[in-house]
Amino acid sequence: MSTQPEVWRVNTVEGIFETDLETLKQWIVEGCVLPTDKVTKGSQGWIEAGRVPKLKGAFAGELGTAAEPASNSFAGFADPTAAVSNASGRSTTAHIEPARVASSHASTCQNHPEAEADYVCRMCGALFCKACPRFVSGSVPVCPSCGDLCHEYRAQVQKSERVRLQSSGFGMEDFVRAIGYPFNHKAALIGGALIYAVLLFAGFRGRAIASVFLFGCISHVISQVAWGRLNRSFMPDFSAFSVWDDLLQPGFLGLGIMIVSWGPAIALVLALIFGVVGVGGVASSAAGANQPAASTGPTHEDLAVLTDPNADPAKLEEANKKLQELQPGAQIAHAAEESKAEAVDPARPLKDLAPYLFAKMWIALLFLVFIGWGIFYYPMALTVAGYTQSFGDVINPVVGLDTIRRMGLTYFKAFAMVMLVQIVALAVGVIITIITAPLALPFMGNLADSLISATFTFYFNLVIACILGLSLFKCADRLGISVD
Repeated sequence: MSTQPEVWRVNTVEGIFETDLETLKQWIVEGCVLPTDKVTKGSQGWIEAGRVPKLKGAFAGELGTAAEPASNSFAGFADPTAAVSNASGRSTTAHIEPARVASSHASTCQNHPEAEADYVCRMCGALFCKACPRFVSGSVPVCPSCGDLCHEYRAQVQKSERVRLQSSGFGMEDFVRAIGYPFNHKAALIGGALIYAVLLFAGFRGRAIASVFLFGCISHVISQVAWGRLNRSFMPDFSAFSVWDDLLQPGFLGLGIMIVSWGPAIALVLALIFGVVGVGGVASSAAGANQPAASTGPTHEDLAVLTDPNADPAKLEEANKKLQELQPGAQIAHAAEESKAEAVDPARPLKDLAPYLFAKMWIALLFLVFIGWGIFYYPMALTVAGYTQSFGDVINPVVGLDTIRRMGLTYFKAFAMVMLVQIVALAVGVIITIITAPLALPFMGNLADSLISATFTFYFNLVIACILGLSLFKCADRLGISVD
């Protein structure tokens, strides 16, 4: 009489599953169970799989006995969206990678090996082509083996791939994915770049519409990628054109991004231009404080004293001094005395300029702080605009700072990638300008440079948008974003 195999339970990011020891070892060797995943047996408590003595050999790549094929290992758990109970007793969603559904012929029908799999049974995990399932009510596929419902195999593969991608950390793989993302839709890339370039040639209004169009594409990419729709086109759907959705909302979002990121620096520059903030008065007052009061010359009363033969000698002497100060020789002597005083005290000019220099340094430091804020916060402003689509949230820096806090290191990685892309974009723009300089035309400028630069600008902004969207996608659980 054979003994009943002991039942193990494993808790992974895909859900909680029950299996026997040998199958669990097989899952470990296949990489489906990690050392940090929790396991339990019988009434024992949960423990990390890497700490279980019986499983350490499997993590080292060793198997004691041959395990069952993967196609049977997950019988009853083949549905990537099947609800199971987690450790807290709440219902969760299990996502099973397609590799777990079948072993050697994971993408072919089990009844017709020459045919590609179109359906997968959510109960037994069997794969079938279009001809195998029974259809209830004309369109609902049912497994011919166990009678349970079937799902579209490709849809389950895509869901499992999204789960795998989301559970992986944010890093260079995502950076490479973002660089290639625009080329997944070549027609949209070429068409969007041409639209953007042509609008830039249409004067001020055309440039404004081009900016709106670009911000619309950026926010669309961020939102789509953040929701897990990595295969969607980055061009907005203009088939059902809406003035608000396709024109006004992207314009307001772009305006909000400029206000919250570059607004302080722009406001300071405007204040300096219009004299709201100035330093001239500081210098004048400082110079006046260190100089004696200039003589205004003899007054009418002094002239009367000078012409009065019976005037008081003291008043007459004072009036004569004022009269002598108006002579060129007296002014030269006064300048000589000041020069002598500066020679005695070399630091006097610096003392006179100290208040002026202090005011200049204070404004320069404030301007640098505002520029630093714009550089640091601009990617987050784009991110908030992309996943909230709200003007109020965009101009509220608290929303962005809280998002940075919740994203943690992921945002700083994304920020470094964005900075790298912008540096490369700047270098490419300079190279294009140098190469196309001989093509400049009188009265028309360098049209080739404008066209090529606009195309690269459109491309690099799509890459930046994809980077930010992927960073949100990887932090969707922390940000409360509902991915597909």
